Amino acid sequence: MGTVKDKASKLKRLRDDPVFQELMEAVRLVQVNIFLDTNSTTEARDDAHDIVRALGLIDDYINTVLTDEKIFDKHNKE
Repeated sequence: MGTVKDKASKLKRLRDDPVFQELMEAVRLVQVNIFLDTNSTTEARDDAHDIVRALGLIDDYINTVLTDEKIFDKHNKE
């Protein structure tokens, strides 16, 4: 993907994109509704759990890259 700064810049744009935010929230909401539906199967709940975890991993990755950028900036400031 490029340098630390390039990655961070691209992921900041993605994170701040309203369409991306809407997508993440919509997918998360659908999965939560599966958890709340008493008629959902165990398999459906397991799938929903996996999807919610994957969304969390996406958020974690973005935050990690942004933290890496801060560390990079701090080390290269001196």
